[in-house]
Formats: sequence, structure tokens, C-alpha cells
Amino acid sequence: MEKSGEAHFPKLEKPTGKKQTATVVVGVLAVGWLAIELVFKPLFKKLSSSKDKSDSDDTTTVPPPSGA
Repeated sequence: MEKSGEAHFPKLEKPTGKKQTATVVVGVLAVGWLAIELVFKPLFKKLSSSKDKSDSDDTTTVPPPSGA
């Protein structure tokens, strides 16, 4: 057996073709989704709070008189 200062590791197969492309695409989509969430989160909160306020304004209006 040959003794040398270097360790010999088994060669790992590099993912090629469709697997690599799919992995990259999924990673890019995940990072993109997170970026959009972080950037637009304040806007979404602002829109939802203003929508909630407008809904509560609608409920405080006088209901139409019933036919009595």
C-alpha cells in the first residue's frame, strides 16, 4: 500500500444535465420568492390594513330601512 501525505477521496459525480438545471431553477425560484416577499411585505401589510379599515367603514353605515 502506498503511503503519501495526500488523502485520496473517491471522485464525486457532478450533477449534469437535467438534474443540475432543475436544481438551479428551483433555487433561483426560491430566492426570487423570498426577495419578493421581503420587498413587498410592507406594501401588502399597508394594503390589507387599508382594506380592513374600508370594510369596517362599510359596516358602520346605516343599513337600508326594511319594508315595514
